[in-house]
Formats: sequence, C-alpha cells, structure tokens
Amino acid sequence: MAGAANHPIDPVIAADIPDAHATVADLSLRYVDLNRQINHGYGVFGQRFQAIADPSFAATGVSNAYPVWFAFAAFASRGIGQAELGAEIGLDAARAYYQSGDQHAALAKLLPPPLVQPAAALIAALLDKQARLAATFLVAFASASQHLGAFQGLAYSAMLDPRTFNISVERLLSLLLHAPGSNPLEQLASVALTLRNTMEDGNRRIFGDIGGMAQDYLRLRASQSGAVAPELMLQRFSQSNGYRADLAQAAFDFAMQHLQDVAPPLNFGEVFPGLAGDARPLVVAAFALYEQAGQAADLAARNRYIALANNFVIYREQHEAVQPAFTPGGTLPGEVDRLKLLAVITPTIQVVLRRETWMFWKYAEIHLPARELNPLHSRATQYNWGVFADRWTPVVASFDPCYRDPHAMWPPPNPDPNQGT
Repeated sequence: MAGAANHPIDPVIAADIPDAHATVADLSLRYVDLNRQINHGYGVFGQRFQAIADPSFAATGVSNAYPVWFAFAAFASRGIGQAELGAEIGLDAARAYYQSGDQHAALAKLLPPPLVQPAAALIAALLDKQARLAATFLVAFASASQHLGAFQGLAYSAMLDPRTFNISVERLLSLLLHAPGSNPLEQLASVALTLRNTMEDGNRRIFGDIGGMAQDYLRLRASQSGAVAPELMLQRFSQSNGYRADLAQAAFDFAMQHLQDVAPPLNFGEVFPGLAGDARPLVVAAFALYEQAGQAADLAARNRYIALANNFVIYREQHEAVQPAFTPGGTLPGEVDRLKLLAVITPTIQVVLRRETWMFWKYAEIHLPARELNPLHSRATQYNWGVFADRWTPVVASFDPCYRDPHAMWPPPNPDPNQGT
C-alpha cells in the first residue's frame, strides 16, 4: 500500500458535513454501495474532527497527533465492505468446487499462485466432501486477496493454522445442519447472505449512531460564534439533543482526572452506572475532549485527550450501536445464527491500515488468556467477536498501530473497499 501523502484538506470536502441520517435511512443502499457512502462519510468526519483536535491539520492535511475515532473508522469500515465482498467470493469458490470437485481449480481463480497450494492441501486432508465444500468457502472468504485485482481481504494467515482451520470448518458444518436450503450449496448461500446482512446491519447502525451524532455536533458547532469552549459545547449539544448533560459532564470530568492513567480499557458501563444502556453522553464527552485536545499546549497532552475520547466513542460503538446486528434476538428469515457465524469468522478479523495490519489472531495468541486446555484449539477460536466482553479490549488495542504511526492515517482511504487505500 502507498504511504500517506502530505495533502491539505480539500476545502470543498471539508466544508461538506455528511448527512449520516439520510444515508442510513436510504434502504435502497445495500451492501458495498452503502459501505462506500459510509466510508466517504467517515473520511470527511475524520478530517473535520482531526482539525478540531489538532488545528494545524486544517492547513497541512497531516497530523502528528493521535487520529480521532472517525479517522480509524474510515479504514475499519472498509473491512466491512471487504467482508461483504469476501462472502460473495467464498460462495463463488464453493460453486466452482461443487461443480468440479477440484478445490485447487476453485481456488486458483481467486488466489495468488503461492497461496493456492497450501490452502488446497488443507482442504484435501478433509475426508468428507461436504467438509471440503465448507472449507473451500471459508478459505476463499478469508483469503479473498484479489477481487478485480484490488483489495487485500481478510486474514487468510489465520486459516493456515490447522488448529484454527479445523475448528472453523467444524463450526461452519454445524451451522449448515440448520441452514435454509435444499442442498449444501444453497445452505452455504444462506451463510453468505447472513454474513453480508450482518456486516451491512452493523455498518448502518454504527454510522447512523456515531455518524449521526457527529453530523449534529458539527452543525451546532458551525452555528456558534467566537471561540469554542469545550464544556459549554458539551452542555449545549446535550441540551439540544436530549442527552444527559450530567452524565456527559461526569465522563468529561473523569477523563480530566485520569489523563495520566496507564491501564487496560475500562468497562464504562460499570464506571458510570447511570448510563443504563445509553452511552451517548460518552460520545458527547468525547467531542468535548477533542475540543480540549485542540487547545492543549503540547502533543503529549493532546494525545491523552484524544485517546480517552476515542475510548468513550468505542464503548458506545461496540457496547450498544453494533451489538443488535450481532445478536438480533433470534435467527432471521433466510439466515443462520449470526452469533454462531461470528464465532466461525472471528479468527479472520483484521483492520488493514496503510503501513500495518492489525490481526485478531495474532493479538489473541500474545495477549488473550487461554480458555481451554486443549492444545488443538488456537487462542483465536476461543473467543467470539459477537460477544462484547470478548472484543472490547481487542478493539481498543486495534487502535495502537494508528497511535504509533499517525501520519499514515492521512489522507482518508479510498472509500471503495474494492480499491487500495
């Protein structure tokens, strides 16, 4: 991937506040088409909020400061579009194998030559034909490294670990036992549909929630005259949108008192029990912290404000905004169980940035405790991305590459997940 360029913000783009509310309300926008629109919105929001947190950014288009949540979201959301494309690619490979019985030929159409043989060998070792079909789908989904010659896809390397590969195939076969469809290929099609629907649902929910708040905040901010006072904006934004100003203020005060802390991510629902399932006051506090960062005298202080603000937004995003997409309360028509499907794909979760890729399976092997004594089960298969408690700390950790290399976050990535950043 190309490195970040030194580009001043385009004044036309920077002046345009995306209409997140309208985007998520447009139900004719589906899958990758919706994802492109959302990715563009995150790119613009990222520029706008980075300029708040680091005023020099508006002139240079690059920042030495930590990136705001929206800058990261512009990259992470592309991964949602790539997963949607990967589901299609996996199904195409499964169809090819279903017709020919040749997993090598099915994968050769999709993967670079060096990747085909090890993947085909793993699949060939399976004795059952349906297991080989399921494995072909799974490997192609995880290793969709070229689609029209473009994106880098999901974490194929996770599937090269036999401990992960075997458990993932077993879980997928278990899902297929209850999947809609009259034959194995139709059942896999329902898995692919569930993947696409889950990714789209989460993408729409997060952008409507966090992006919608960003849209409203920027419009309120644009209506203000004179210098922006962080706590005054906190109060005004809360009052104009019906958010709990007292909780937003408490979160802001907590951040100011704990700027020097070096500790694992906190469960903010326990720190602020008054949130009671509505953590939007944390996002309000985060916006005030971005304002505070912009007034900081030195880079270290600015970064501490931004990091805490980001954690507030991540909590709302993960604990409340996206969770209903992962656990909708039952299996939806035409789908398989979303939570069980997320257990299948958890080892493939990754965030592709410009100069580094954060991979869940690598993080799990180093940082997450083993939950099983079985040495044949990799650490990544012992966690489920659909469970908040399983993903909360890893999601916060996935921001670390951005903090190590903030220049690589700018300009925003190409909003098309089928293109390079």
